[in-house]
Amino acid sequence: MRLRTPALALLTLLSLPAAQAAEQIRIAVAANLLPVMEQIAHRYQQETGVSVQLAGGSSGAFFEQIRRGAPFDLFYSADAERPEQLATSGKGEAARPYACGRLALWTPASAPTLAALPAGKIAIAQPDTAPYGKAAIQALERSGQLAKVQPRLVYAQDIGQAYQFVSSANAGAGFVALSQLMAGKVPANRYWQVDAALYDPLVQKRVILAKTERRAAAERFAAYFDAQRDTLAAAGYALPGDAGCAAD
Repeated sequence: MRLRTPALALLTLLSLPAAQAAEQIRIAVAANLLPVMEQIAHRYQQETGVSVQLAGGSSGAFFEQIRRGAPFDLFYSADAERPEQLATSGKGEAARPYACGRLALWTPASAPTLAALPAGKIAIAQPDTAPYGKAAIQALERSGQLAKVQPRLVYAQDIGQAYQFVSSANAGAGFVALSQLMAGKVPANRYWQVDAALYDPLVQKRVILAKTERRAAAERFAAYFDAQRDTLAAAGYALPGDAGCAAD
């Protein structure tokens, strides 16, 4: 079941009745990771009986909510800085990289090219709060296209909404996560994987937020997730240790 609230762009519940679940974990998930996290969480729930509650949205919004006391057990961010800040401030522990994201330009009605973007609106995630939005601005700037297309940019609250803008034809093109396109089975001739040299590495980290008796359940899920390397690679992510993806 999916619900929308002002606080969270997307809430996905994967839960069993309380009588069947010995544990419950609550995970904040960056929007780019949500499709593959749903797969992993579903398998984990089936294998363990643990009830998993996923909330997907902007990493920046989650960061602020967690700082104000939002009761998540784990936070899988789209960047490295916010998990590190939470760990440094005592809000979380064990911040570590789990993947590196890849930025893609999606142009459903034409062949994708950064040098000749289609007319009309171009969707990007809000660069102040969404790492993929920041990467999109960097790519446009470093390719010399930013000044030309800036008046046509439309800003989504996160990468999930940027994807929706393009899929609903409210924007003719958009900068999204490669993982979203692969999850949506978008034809390869309708997107272009942006040259990694055009944006800073999208190192994505997670941090354990749970305390006391909830900590062990969070650690078990984190260990299970870390073992899903093939799933993450197939979903379009680089993995820690790969070229351009920090191992530590």
